[in-house]
Amino acid sequence: MKCLLAFLTLLASTSAFTTSPVAKPSTSLSSSVQGITNTGKFFPETGQQIWDPLNLMNRLDDKGVAWFRAAEIKHGRIAMIANLGWLAQVNHFHFGGMMSPTESVSFADIAAASPFEAIGKIPDSGFYQILFVVGAVEGYQEMIQPHYTLPGGSIGDLGAARCAPDRLERMQAVETKNGRLAMIGMASYIAAATLPGSVPNIPEFFVPH
Repeated sequence: MKCLLAFLTLLASTSAFTTSPVAKPSTSLSSSVQGITNTGKFFPETGQQIWDPLNLMNRLDDKGVAWFRAAEIKHGRIAMIANLGWLAQVNHFHFGGMMSPTESVSFADIAAASPFEAIGKIPDSGFYQILFVVGAVEGYQEMIQPHYTLPGGSIGDLGAARCAPDRLERMQAVETKNGRLAMIGMASYIAAATLPGSVPNIPEFFVPH
């Protein structure tokens, strides 16, 4: 049950209340798609080109590209937060007091476990609370107009939209790169924890002990 709730939480944070994009060939990309420009000038790693290994920008219309772009940004943001959570868990950092007084579960109890074991120690009510908050945030975001898949829409810029256009474009590129790195990082931590030796030279403070 808890594993199912954990999976649903991750799924809800990225895809809840959304519909699958309709594939429609497109030869151009609107500048309204958050964090994507036609110049790729902040991506020297890919030869100043936008990294699109699946060729989505030529296979989908702007709305479809925006949907996938939103999914990437959300996954990246979650992964960046997850990196902090993983580091806190494997190094046993925690708040004082009780996580659930009614079920006698303290933050110290959670921190003493490995990241995978800690999931099993969280009361079911904790997962319900997470699902409720994530669902509320996603539901609110879907109601904001214009929708993030339409011109002028955004999945949340955290106030960065007030910056000059060039600075905003750079900040979006930085977020994209950090998010992608965070997703790779989380995959590496999980691999190192489940398959010892699979990630050479990984620092000890990234591995459960």
